Amino acid sequence: MSDPASPVEALARRIIEAQGPISLAALMRLANAGLPESYYQAQQPFGGAGDFVTAPEISQMFGELLGLALADHWHNIGEPQAVDVTELGPGRGLLMADVLRIWQRSAPSLYRHGAVTMIEASPALAQAQAERLARHTHSVSWARDLPPGSAPILLLANEFFDGLPIQQFLRVDGGWRERLVNWDADRGFHDALGPVVTAAVEPEGDVWEQSPDSLDWASRIGKRLAERGGLALIVDYASRPGESSLRGISRHRRAEPLQGLGQIDLSAGVDFAALAGAAEAAGAKTYGPLGQGAYLRSLGIEARHAQLVGKANLAQKRELDAALHRLTDASGMGESFRVLALTGPADPTPAGFP
Repeated sequence: MSDPASPVEALARRIIEAQGPISLAALMRLANAGLPESYYQAQQPFGGAGDFVTAPEISQMFGELLGLALADHWHNIGEPQAVDVTELGPGRGLLMADVLRIWQRSAPSLYRHGAVTMIEASPALAQAQAERLARHTHSVSWARDLPPGSAPILLLANEFFDGLPIQQFLRVDGGWRERLVNWDADRGFHDALGPVVTAAVEPEGDVWEQSPDSLDWASRIGKRLAERGGLALIVDYASRPGESSLRGISRHRRAEPLQGLGQIDLSAGVDFAALAGAAEAAGAKTYGPLGQGAYLRSLGIEARHAQLVGKANLAQKRELDAALHRLTDASGMGESFRVLALTGPADPTPAGFP
């Protein structure tokens, strides 16, 4: 076999040669963010020219409605003048740009007082965000973790948790064994199995997934909300109990996850019940998850669509119709993507949730 095509593959091979098979979580961490050449460090994955399209890329309606939901919650907790506005994994900055634009028009006091922090690991993406948000730089900063402070927090995480590493365990002969990744010159990267482990709760089906990194983020967000109040909106595609949710994406098509490490998107479905449990254990209240379509309709996406269509030409109307369908219909993102809300324990029910 020829030498690996990427520095990520080369390092993964050296690690396996030195210590034996590694966990899927370790491989995902390395492939997605562990090196300057890792996927989210070196690639430009978003948009039609990239590997996948996210909801903010589809339509401004998505960011506007989430922004209004955050503003409504801020109003209902007393419009505190100190408030931390945070986005996890902001991509090219489209979502925050739509949020800040709608606040300028509809919640100017929140726009003025909100201190925006973008949680971003990629220097290239941070630069793209800075360019897109240039007119807002008086209130925007970049960090690797939640901002410290005593203010309530308004947090967005759209397709952030799906990129965090997962462990997979397979039911083999009545027991659970962790899925590991091995390498040799004949087969390249391939599956291996670890020793038998015991699940705390007997999972469904033949595959059991968990994401310690995701639970850590949910716990820390929940703790911040429990202490200071606010609202976190988590939007992502959901895992299905008992099934493998690992997938590779390249140029808008499925790709073999163990090939092209560092050059394809490696992601996994999100266990919303586990996220909610971690946040609740830290003291937050949880709502949902709701299907993305039902959530956006409850926030008024159809009315916003009608407003935009009323000012659009024929081509723009077709784009708006297609965007509404893709964001809300069950055949698009309406059911496979879910929305989980986390709030402070004394906060009111957030907009969009019954």
